[in-house]
Amino acid sequence: MTKATKLLLPYENKWVALSKKGTKVFASAKSIDILSKKLETLKVTKDMATMAWVFPFESSFAPFNA
Repeated sequence: MTKATKLLLPYENKWVALSKKGTKVFASAKSIDILSKKLETLKVTKDMATMAWVFPFESSFAPFNA
């Protein structure tokens, strides 16, 4: 199991705010709007974090291009 998998496994199917180095999760939420509000409360600015959706680890993702 990779470090990223260990870090993100508890956050499957959620939005997360990661540190720029990708070593810390500042906050998580079911919606990006709620995550943004949590970051405001924590005083985490946009230049401090990257927001991303964590897909389930037991599934695969293949984008469809028509």
